[in-house]
Amino acid sequence: MVEVTALSAQIGAILGSRADPAPLSEIELIRGALVDHLVVVLPGQGMDPHSLDAFMDAFGPAHIHHEDQGVVHATGLPSVLELRKDPDGALFGGSGWHADATFEDPCGKITGLYAVAVPAVGGDTLFASSIAAFEALSPGMQQMIADLKAVHSYDGPGRPDHHDLTAVHPVVRRHPESGRRGLYVNNMFVTRFDGMTSEESRSLLDFLEAHITRPEFTCRIRWAPGQLVLWDNRFTLHYPVNDFDREPRLLYRRVAV
Repeated sequence: MVEVTALSAQIGAILGSRADPAPLSEIELIRGALVDHLVVVLPGQGMDPHSLDAFMDAFGPAHIHHEDQGVVHATGLPSVLELRKDPDGALFGGSGWHADATFEDPCGKITGLYAVAVPAVGGDTLFASSIAAFEALSPGMQQMIADLKAVHSYDGPGRPDHHDLTAVHPVVRRHPESGRRGLYVNNMFVTRFDGMTSEESRSLLDFLEAHITRPEFTCRIRWAPGQLVLWDNRFTLHYPVNDFDREPRLLYRRVAV
């Protein structure tokens, strides 16, 4: 039987260990753990971009990231990104809490991130549960935001909506399997509530992001080579911590929509 170890009270679990890895063929076990914990860590996996791409097919079609500065596709695989930081270089996606590809519809559903090379210390990733955050809101706030929609744009707040990469999504979503409701906003891509101005929206958006990322709704993952992390991008935010220099880091990312 595969050991399942919770990472925190609200989010995250480890399946197996580096010494006794969970088989990737246990798709239903992994799916169930994602429903229960939203973030699943699978240590000790031997993968490359092609095997990651094939494995992620079980969770949905691939999101193909558009060409942009810092976007590096794995050789021959437009569906897999190299998240590479060279010594003293920039960290792709390292600017704040966010969810993947929310500026598109359909948006990112399940993300898989596989570690090839990581620094000895630093470069952790934090995750926050938007389900735990929604359930902790007062009934009055839950009711107030229940029917709101938010505008997500690739260029983010303070800029005009991107002419291609902009989508409108409900602020509150219901998990199709657990039935629990979660928040779907992030300050990297959300510019405003639909039908409101940016100025009218800002205070509530700032409150919701600060609320989602309260420590009691989060877990922190330390990376190791050969580690695969899966997360439900619809009900989590994540924050890649850019606190390391002088050591390279390389991970492969594949998003299912």
